[in-house]
Amino acid sequence: MNLDKVILDYLYSLQETQGVSKRLLKTADIECKIVKLVGGQREYNHHYGYRFLFDSISKLMEEGILVPLAAPVTNGKKPSLHQKYWLIPKEVQYQWNPRQMAKVMRHLNLEFYIRNKHCQTLKEWELIQCIYDFMVIRESCVVINREERSNSLFKHIKLPDKIEPEKFLSSSSGKALMNRLNLTPADLKYKWVREPFHFWKNEKASAANMREVLIIEGLPTYNTIKEYLQTDLPWYFGPFPGLIVWGEGYRIESTINYLQEVAGKVESLNIRYLGDLDYEGFNIFINLKQKNRRLHISLALPFYLFLLKFKTEFKTGVTKKQRIVEKNLIHLRQEFVGYEVEFGVLHELWMHKERIAQECINFETILRKGEYLEWKGY
Repeated sequence: MNLDKVILDYLYSLQETQGVSKRLLKTADIECKIVKLVGGQREYNHHYGYRFLFDSISKLMEEGILVPLAAPVTNGKKPSLHQKYWLIPKEVQYQWNPRQMAKVMRHLNLEFYIRNKHCQTLKEWELIQCIYDFMVIRESCVVINREERSNSLFKHIKLPDKIEPEKFLSSSSGKALMNRLNLTPADLKYKWVREPFHFWKNEKASAANMREVLIIEGLPTYNTIKEYLQTDLPWYFGPFPGLIVWGEGYRIESTINYLQEVAGKVESLNIRYLGDLDYEGFNIFINLKQKNRRLHISLALPFYLFLLKFKTEFKTGVTKKQRIVEKNLIHLRQEFVGYEVEFGVLHELWMHKERIAQECINFETILRKGEYLEWKGY
C-alpha cells in the first residue's frame, strides 16, 4: 500500500474543490479520514500511518499548500504536527500586496502575474523577491557562471522539488520563472558555459609549478578558476597550478588516465582536488585517492578553508539524497591536520546535513573575500 500517495491524493482532492477561499483543516479530522480510506485503525498503524501523515503534511507545507495558523497548537504526538492548518486554494485570488508589487516593478516586469492572478502564490513571490534583491545591486556585480549566479540568488530559500540552489536557473522551474519575468542571462549577469574544456595549461606557471595540478569537479568552477588565472589578480589558493583539469563528477577517475599524456610522469605530480563541500563531493575525492594510492592526491585545502570561513553566508541544507559514509570523516581529518578549528566547522556542517556548493567560489566572492587567505599563509 502506498500510504503516502493515499494521503497526498486526499489532500490534493480537497484543494481541487475548495474554490478561491482558504479552508481550515483539523489534523485529527484528516487522520480519521485516512484511517477510513486504508481500511481501519489496525491497517493504518501496521503501515506506520502517522509517520506518513507527518511526512505528507511537511511536504505540503514546503509547497505552500498547507500553512500553519499564526498561533499554532501542536497535537502532542511525536513527531508533532499542528492541530490545525490553512489549506491554500489552488487558484488564489490576488494575494500579493499591491504596494510590494509596485516596488518590485521598478526593476522587474510583472505583467504575466497581473494577467494570471492564479500564479500569485507565496512561493512564487519568494523567488521573485530573491531576483529583485539582486536587481537592486545589479550594477555593482560582475558576470559570473549560471550555476554560480543561481547559487548566490537562491541559496537561502527552499526550492521546488528540492532543487539544489546552484541548479535552479538551469531547471525547468528556473527557466519558466525567467520567461515569466522576461529576463535574459544578461539581466542576471550570468553566462552559460556550453563547451567542456577538459584541461588547460597555465602559461604563467613556472617550470616547477607545472607539477602542480588542480582537479575541479564542476564545470562552472573550472571555468572560473581558468579565467581567474588568466588575469593579473593575486592568487590566494595555495600552490600556483600549472595545469587545471575538469573532473566531471564521478568521471574524475578517468581523468587520472590521461594525466600521463598531458603532464608526463603522473607519480611526480602534486594533485589537488576541489569539489562541493558535501557528502558526495567528499565521496568523489576519497574514492579517487584510495584508488590511486601511488599518487600524491590531496584536497585543495585553501579553497575549503575559504568556504568554511564564510560558512554562515555560503551554507545550505542537503536537499537531495546523498550517500553518507561516516568513515570518510577519518580521512578528512587527516587532510585538515593543523586546521583543527576548520575541521570542527566541517564536522558541524556534516552533522547538521548542510553543504557548501563549490559555486560559492566565483569572481565576486574572491574579489570581496579572498584576502582572508593571505594571513593564513597561502
